[in-house]
Amino acid sequence: MNKINHNKAKLPNVFILGAAKAGTSTLFDLLKLHPGVYGSFDKEPRFFSNDDYFKHGKLWYQNTYFPNSADFLIRMEASPHYLFWADKVSQRIKDVYGSEQVKFLIILRNPIERAYSWYWNMVYDGRETLSFFEALKKENIRLREKNPLLMKTGSMDYGYLKGSCYASQIQEFFNNFPSSYFQIIFLDDLIRREKTVLKNVFNFLGINSPDVLSIGHSNPAMMPKNKALHHFLRNKNAIKSIIKPFLPIRLRFYIKSALISKNLEEVRYPRMEIDALNFLKDNLVLEISNLSRILDRDLSIWLNYQG
Repeated sequence: MNKINHNKAKLPNVFILGAAKAGTSTLFDLLKLHPGVYGSFDKEPRFFSNDDYFKHGKLWYQNTYFPNSADFLIRMEASPHYLFWADKVSQRIKDVYGSEQVKFLIILRNPIERAYSWYWNMVYDGRETLSFFEALKKENIRLREKNPLLMKTGSMDYGYLKGSCYASQIQEFFNNFPSSYFQIIFLDDLIRREKTVLKNVFNFLGINSPDVLSIGHSNPAMMPKNKALHHFLRNKNAIKSIIKPFLPIRLRFYIKSALISKNLEEVRYPRMEIDALNFLKDNLVLEISNLSRILDRDLSIWLNYQG
């Protein structure tokens, strides 16, 4: 019985950690269809990755994103920033939860394909103007120069290659939590064998596995119809600062999401530059090898990706 008749809030006990542009939205939306699962109204609270949010404290976090959640066996959120900032986030989650058990879902996509998808996400957000290859070559310099701000906000800006270094990120979490707390999912498996993958996820979470209808891909490649409007909605500005105190956070989220969604249209990415493709393959060989060892699964096929 999951009907809520009181206002108790509890911390989440399941985190979808990422990776960004690897199917976290699809997985989150599928799991939310289960009557025993409570998902945060904003899929990505980013509480553990954003320093300002974290300073609000765990009571603010649970009361803001998990009100009326106490009767649900599973309470989840999905902030891909957590895997990207694994060193900081894994320690913070450990500090907040102590010995209390928490479960982690990590969904992975071919890291070369993921990096290119994140690049176009940055382009449509108006945060990237370089070609993909130029952005890759300048990534380390940008990340180093902007590190204080990126770390403070928990931003993934410019992290094309870094965001695809799955082995290094997962190892940070393994250093802080038992491997039994984790289930690794591959986007290709979810697409090809959705019911089987979801059954395994539900078993891992300790809840029954109902027949769940497919919802398709929850976060396809999109570009804004009006870039100026998109920039206004996505970034801080004086007008929004004036309005903000008068609207509850949940209402602000729904209004902003609806306006952004109406201003987007689905697109197909152009073929990846061969120089960028070779750059990623050269720089991800070791990461892919290490991940294969950690997960005991041969992932070398990822290097056959042709864009």
